[in-house]
Formats: sequence, structure tokens, C-alpha cells
Amino acid sequence: MINKRLVAVGLAGILALAACGSDDDGSDDAAGEGSEETTLRLWLNGEDVPDEVVAALEESFEADHPGVDLQFERQQWDGIVERLTTALSSNDSPDVVELGNTQAQTFEAAGALADLTDARDRLGGDDLLQSLVESGTYDGRFFGVPYYAGARIVVYRTDLLAAAGLEVPTTIDEFVEAGIALRTANAATPNFSGIYFPGRNWHAMLSFVWDAGGDLAVQEGDEWVGELDSAESLEGLSVVQRIMTDANAAPADGDDANDFIAFCNGEVGMLTGPGWKPGQIIAECPEMEANIGVFALPGSTAGESAPVFLGGSNLAVSANSDNPELAIDLLELMAGEEFQLDLVELGLLPARTSLLAQVGGTPAAEAQAVAARNSRFVPASEHWASVEGANILQDLGTAIALGGDIATEAGRADGLIEETLNQ
Repeated sequence: MINKRLVAVGLAGILALAACGSDDDGSDDAAGEGSEETTLRLWLNGEDVPDEVVAALEESFEADHPGVDLQFERQQWDGIVERLTTALSSNDSPDVVELGNTQAQTFEAAGALADLTDARDRLGGDDLLQSLVESGTYDGRFFGVPYYAGARIVVYRTDLLAAAGLEVPTTIDEFVEAGIALRTANAATPNFSGIYFPGRNWHAMLSFVWDAGGDLAVQEGDEWVGELDSAESLEGLSVVQRIMTDANAAPADGDDANDFIAFCNGEVGMLTGPGWKPGQIIAECPEMEANIGVFALPGSTAGESAPVFLGGSNLAVSANSDNPELAIDLLELMAGEEFQLDLVELGLLPARTSLLAQVGGTPAAEAQAVAARNSRFVPASEHWASVEGANILQDLGTAIALGGDIATEAGRADGLIEETLNQ
């Protein structure tokens, strides 16, 4: 959710020093047995889950675990990687922590988290959202339990589609054609995009690569091999370039940070964005609410959604927790149906696929639930954050938007990705 560069080797070194300094000790291995009261500390980030929901969680957990005091500490996303680095390496580490899904593997690779592989089935097993399982897995071992998610959807102007005589697209080809038709129908509007697609919006680009059967990189033995120059990926990138050229007026060197402003200015027919995007648009221009519609980005086959990048969070147990079994009990409760349905009521996507049908209340939430069923994640490497930090995919998108040769630019990006992931 929040991406920060962190050098795993440095973190591993900090953790190693902490381990050397905590070799004592007379602590109980029985998860709180032998003491009158055991404290279990839970760190959650941001404001997505309000205090009253966490209070109910505390009450339920403590009722099932007499003598255990569950202490909740709310952290902010800004600076969380640095705070986690310090906290997880200390002798006074929180027991259970929330990690953004693009942060998780850095801590997993560094040895900061407890191995939950043997508890995977009781924590949700095959019912867990696959893309968040991927972010919680490192080197074949399971460390991070999916917590909640948010999927990318298409936000569009219902009035402009109707005026152009268009229906909601049911395939990815229809989506592209509708975007081109919308731009043509609104040619009199300066800077109008039938599909708003700035060059550096790499999250949106991924759906077209994945839908065509391509990928960013795959692991062959101990080496990562770039896949952007594969025939399948090039096919997907060709679709992206066609959108950028024929359906789009967004800047080649821009990102999606201000897409809601362009939408409010009447310059957008359709855009892809997180499920909270309609709310952001309405907050900026409430008069637009009546003309906002949403749908899951369709795939190549009618009736199927395209693969989308799924943002979200994982929950993990600190490797330095004094009470790992109690911590796993808490994870089991938080991954369970009752608590996950509480998250659904908040408009979040649950971590269990069996509960996605319960998502409702708003069109955006329902579209997210459809999109989340076909979600994907970035390569499972502790060095992925460095790929993002180096703007490799962002620069690829800009080059494509400027009309660059796709095969050449994809090959260049592959080389940089391989260099970064194989360091």
C-alpha cells in the first residue's frame, strides 16, 4: 500500500545484532504460562479499521484467553517501514504487525517475521486471496496472513457513454474501442481522454500484460529472468501503447496522482483506479456523483475480468515475539469469518475468497469484489521495492507513451529488472 525502499541486508544485520543481545533468558516458552497476566501487542496501520472494531476484537480475544491483555497500538503509514525496522529488531517488539503487501517480503527475507507455514491451514489455507498469499510468502515459506485488500476498477462517466451510444464494455478489446470512441465523440473538449492513461501509471499497465499471458519476471532456479520482452507481454504492451496514442491525452511523464482532478474537469471518459477513487472524485466535485459509474476491467473473454494488481495488507508475527502461539491465535481470529465480515461492513475487501460474495453496499465495493477474484502481485522478491524505487516500470510507460519501440524498451526494462532482482 505504501512503498518504501529498504535494504534487506541492512535490516538483516540489525536483526542479527538484536538476536545476539537477547540470548538470555528466563522467559516462558509457553505463550504466557507461569505469569498472572500476559501482554500481547498488536500494531495496525492507518485509519481503515476504526477503534470500535478493534475494541470488539480485543474483547473477543481476551474472553477466549483469560489472563491475556491485548494491547492495540495504531501506527501511521508514513514512516512505517523505518518504525517496523526498529521495533522488530528490538527485545520489546510488538507481537503482531500489519505490513503493506509491497513491504512484506523485505521483512520476510530479513528474518524479522515468524514462519507460519505449519499454521497456514488454520489461518485460512486455500480460501485466502492468492495475491496477498504471494506477498506473504518468501522462499516457499508462509509468513504473512492476508488481512484486507483493495482492487483496481474502472471509473467512468455514465452520461458520456450514453451520449456516445456505448454500452459498458464486456471484453478488454471493447474497452479499448470504447475509449477511442469516447475521445472522438468529445474531441471538442481540450485534453480529453476516452481512457485516462498517463505514462507512469504502471499499475494499470500490468493488467494488459497479464491479460495477454505475459509477466514482469519469473524465477528460473536461483535467477530472476525478465519477461517483459516475451511475445505475450509485448502483445499486452502494444494494447497499452494503442490506448495511450488513440484514446488518451494524459501526459506521458505523468502519473495517476491527480486523475480525479482531470475527471472533475470533464476531461475523462474512463480511468482505472483503486476502489476508493469514486469517493475521491465526489469529494472534489460532488456535482459529478450522478454521472459516475464503475465496473471491473473486463478480460479477453466476455464474462471474465482482467487480472488486476491487488493492493492490501498482511498480518505477521514478529520473530522476537515472546508469545508466538498466542499471536497465531490472534491471527486466526482476525482471518476468521466474523472479523472479516466486520471489514466488509467497512467497505474493505475481505482476505477470504469465500466472503467476496458478501461485499456490497456500493457499486464500487461490488466491482472490487469481482476484480479481486482475478488478482495478481509483483514478483516475490525482497528486492522488488528497489525496482519500484528505480522507476523502471514508470520509465517504460513513459517511453511507450512517447511512441518508443515496444520491444526495445521492454528489453531495456528487463535488463534493469534482472540486475535489481538478482543483486
